[in-house]
Amino acid sequence: MAGPRILVLDTNEDLALQVKRVLVAGAPTGGSPEVVPCTQAPVVAQLLEDDGPYDVLIAGPSAANRAGLARVGLIRQSYPLMSVVLAFAERPEARLRDVIRAGAVDLLELPATDEELAACIERAVGIRAAAHEAAPTLDATPGAAPGAAPAGGPGRVFTVASATGGCGKTFMATNLAYFLHAHGGGKRVCLLDLDIQFGEVSTALRMRPRYTVYDALEREEGDAEDLGGHIEEYMTLHETGFHVLAAPKDPLEAERITPPDVVRIVDAVRRRFDYVIVDTPAQLSEVVTVTLDLSEQLFVMTTLDLPSVRNMSVFLSTLERLRIPSEMVRLVLNKAESDVGIDIAQVEKLFPQGFTAVLPYAKEVSRSINVGSPVLASAPGADISRRLAASLVNLLPPEQQVAHAKSQPKKQRRFGRKQPR
Repeated sequence: MAGPRILVLDTNEDLALQVKRVLVAGAPTGGSPEVVPCTQAPVVAQLLEDDGPYDVLIAGPSAANRAGLARVGLIRQSYPLMSVVLAFAERPEARLRDVIRAGAVDLLELPATDEELAACIERAVGIRAAAHEAAPTLDATPGAAPGAAPAGGPGRVFTVASATGGCGKTFMATNLAYFLHAHGGGKRVCLLDLDIQFGEVSTALRMRPRYTVYDALEREEGDAEDLGGHIEEYMTLHETGFHVLAAPKDPLEAERITPPDVVRIVDAVRRRFDYVIVDTPAQLSEVVTVTLDLSEQLFVMTTLDLPSVRNMSVFLSTLERLRIPSEMVRLVLNKAESDVGIDIAQVEKLFPQGFTAVLPYAKEVSRSINVGSPVLASAPGADISRRLAASLVNLLPPEQQVAHAKSQPKKQRRFGRKQPR
């Protein structure tokens, strides 16, 4: 007889290990259990897409905030028969309403004894079994529901951030969106501007969007239909082929956008697009930290000046404390020039993980902004375009990487030293 299937979401695997030990030791749930730990929230949707619904989702202390609870709530909406247990060591940094919306069937205070954990899991499995018996047709993956994910599962989320303004976040985000659209083999791309107070994506692309992120959220509040099924109505198609969901036009509107709102927007967009590029404000705000939790890759921008380099060092230290895996962080040194009092080699010594790209200061970038087109589209032969494209090619599916490599010149001029990935 098969035992329960338990998915444990927490940045630390200790809770998952205790769950497995309790079930294997003979907790009264029957059969051989399956316990799967998940330490990164963005992976949950893909796990459920690949493996189907689990019997119980146990959300650990890393979800004990508004953003974490909002994500758990979205998972619960997609898999309504799966029992959710919140296992927290302290009171969540959220309102009671956020806890209720997460849809948990039980709350477990940590640290918990093996007996307490076993009893909690037994109750959750029992509730799951009763729900399945009452409504078996709901026990399915959400692939055919309104706002369903692309054919390959939920879209990949890439975020661009920096600790200092003027480092080229929007430049990077717009060109990344164009590159993935142009070379991704027909994949759909959306650029989401979550610099919600002073977003510049629309200006950089010379677009005049009719709707914004704020408008999409307002509709959800007044309309019971799924946000994912209508999210494209609030986007604008750029002439180069990728979609844009613009930042609010009024900075005062940004004050009404909460971290759970950010989770809902990103989740809705990735249900409809293969790639989601997120531009963020030049600070480590709640919006940025929530977005990081949803992202697969993070591009951190800096420029060749001491304040920017120092702030990036602080930024990276903060990411470590937030337990953002180092392998998902890519460093980009932008606007690099010679004879400015600091050398690229000096900066490299400060960041031994290396730079994904070192991009020269280039007048083609200013021209591209003035015409409202990414530099990869307006000046594909420019040195900066070749360097930027070379740093992004490994984001493509393997077959597109091969096609892109064949289309490139055999030799390219290099700016400074060759940079490690």
